[in-house]
This record gives sequence, C-alpha cells and structure tokens, in this order.
Amino acid sequence: MQVSGRTTPLTVDLVADIRAYREVELRPLVSGIVEKQLFKPGQLVREGQTLFIIDTRALDSAVADARAKLVEAEAQYDRAKQDVARYEPLLVDDAIPRQTYDQAVSALKQAASTVDSRREGVNRARIDRGYAEVKAPVSGQVGLQKVEVGGLASAGQTVLAVVSTLDPVFAYVSVPEAEYLAFSRRIATNQPDERLRRQMPVELMLSDGTKYEQTGRFDFADREVSSTTGTLTLRAVFANPADLLRPGMTGRVRVVHDVAKEAIVIPQKAVSELLGRAFVSVVLADGKVEQRPVVTGDRIGDQWLIREGLKPGDTVIVEGLQKARPGSTVKPMPLAASAGAGAAAPGAAATAAKK
Repeated sequence: MQVSGRTTPLTVDLVADIRAYREVELRPLVSGIVEKQLFKPGQLVREGQTLFIIDTRALDSAVADARAKLVEAEAQYDRAKQDVARYEPLLVDDAIPRQTYDQAVSALKQAASTVDSRREGVNRARIDRGYAEVKAPVSGQVGLQKVEVGGLASAGQTVLAVVSTLDPVFAYVSVPEAEYLAFSRRIATNQPDERLRRQMPVELMLSDGTKYEQTGRFDFADREVSSTTGTLTLRAVFANPADLLRPGMTGRVRVVHDVAKEAIVIPQKAVSELLGRAFVSVVLADGKVEQRPVVTGDRIGDQWLIREGLKPGDTVIVEGLQKARPGSTVKPMPLAASAGAGAAAPGAAATAAKK
C-alpha cells in the first residue's frame, strides 16, 4: 500500500467494567417468614412498589399490645388529673397537707410522661408493621429472588433480591498512575478549558468489537490512587435507553485526546519487531525491498501511527512479508487488487510481493 498523510484522531483505550447506575439490595428490617412475593423476576418495578411481605402476625400482635398499654397509661393520666383538680381547692383552706397536693402534681407529670412513651411505642410498632412490606427503594429492574416464599428472613442480614437502574449505566476504568499523568497532560494541553474537558465525549467499545451507539462522558475521578494496585479509578456515564448494557459486562472506553494532521497510519501487520525496535518493508522505485526502522506512536484500532521513518508516497508491504527479503526485487500489487485476486482472506487488506 502507498502511504499518505491524513487527519487522524488519536485515542486511548481503557478497559471498563459496566455497572448499574444504582444497585440496591433488598434487606428486610424485621425478621420473619417470607409470606408473599409480589413480582416476577426480571420485571421492571416502580419506586415504593411492594415486592415482598413478611409474616405479620407477630407484628400485628405487637401493635395491639402497644395500643393496650397506651389506653392504660391514658387512664392513669386521667385519674392523676382528677386528683390534682380535686386537691387544688382544698389546699387554699388548708384542708389537706401541702405534701399530698405536691404528690398528686408529681403523679400527674409522671402519668403524662408515660402516655407520651406509650404513644411512641404504638408508633414504633406501626413502623415495624410497615417494614413487613418490603418495597422497591428505586425504580428499575428486579433480579431473581434469593429467598423463596416460606423461607426465613433475618432483619438487616438476609438479601431478598437486588433492584438495579439500567438507564444510564456507569463504566468504571482503572488507570495506572503513569498512564493517568500522561493522559491528563495530553488532555490539558489539547483542551485547556476545564469545563469543556469534563464534557468531552467518550466512546464505548463492546466485547464483540462493535462501538456502542451512545457516547458518554467522564463524571468522576477517585480522590486517591490505590496503594495496593497503583491505579486511579475513573467513571464514565452512558445513556442506555434500549437496556443493551447490563451490569457485569466489560468493554473499552475510548477517548480522543488529540487530532494528528498529515499523520501516516499503516496496518499493524505491516510492522515487525526485532530486539525492541520496529521495522517496515518498503518497496523502492527500482522494485527492491528495504527494511526500514520506524518509530511507532499511538495504536489506532488495528493500525499504528508512524511518527518517524516513513513519508507520504512510500510503498509499504502489508502481505507477503515472508517472500520479500531485504534486498530482493519484488513486483508489488496494490492492496485492493491483491485482495480481489484471492491472495488474502476475504475482506483482508493485502499487498502481494513476488520475487
């Protein structure tokens, strides 16, 4: 293939883990037997929708007991109030000792405090009774139940199910410290405006090699580099209207950090490595093959950016490298013609080289 300069975006790929925007474990706040399951696994649920019901018999009994204690306390308060009302006019004529009246007032205050305590007891019992209905904390998709109807659920410990919000989703990446510094400097050089840097679009490459149709943006960088892994965690957010992305998926977040003008880009298979140096085979004007050292730059998909060693107009051998030894004379065939002649697999880029 004959190389030529072209405007090429320079990118960096970061391995990403897809996670839900919000993922909440459903744990009951009261212990008991799971009495009902009010959803089908995998269905979409609304925030506040009841998903499980814990056996309420003991809780109903606790509410009734709390109410009975409140009625008893209110009766004691009424008696203490009547005593104070009866003793107060007698105190003016010294018909009763002052101590008797003071004791009645103290008993009234104590009875009032007991009423308040019993009233709070009723509220607590009602709240516990409400906890028997386990509701969805967020709107999203509920997973498979982890406890079947009839199973025992312990307060604050047993996970009944998990609810996830899937639109949008997060893509988490871990970047080594050195790469993060280089990446940040490149971005800062090419985009000095901090506000615009935060809005820079990023792409998501899926595990099958396809590009996700929605672009995203970075919205979070961890405050510190992990002391155990030496990496910094970054997070990108992507819209997921079709629910294509699922928590647990992996991919690559691709960020354009610069645009190279008149850049020379060649297929990776045209570059060979020897003793840590990169070489390409170039066909000279007289048909002879020259092995030329090059300096590679960024990797762009299945191609290399060549920073030094090639110039526009050079003819590079892509296929048939084993036949084209340095110093030999070859008859180069253009990339498209070679592929059409069957010298390479269908759809592959090829240049045949013959002695």
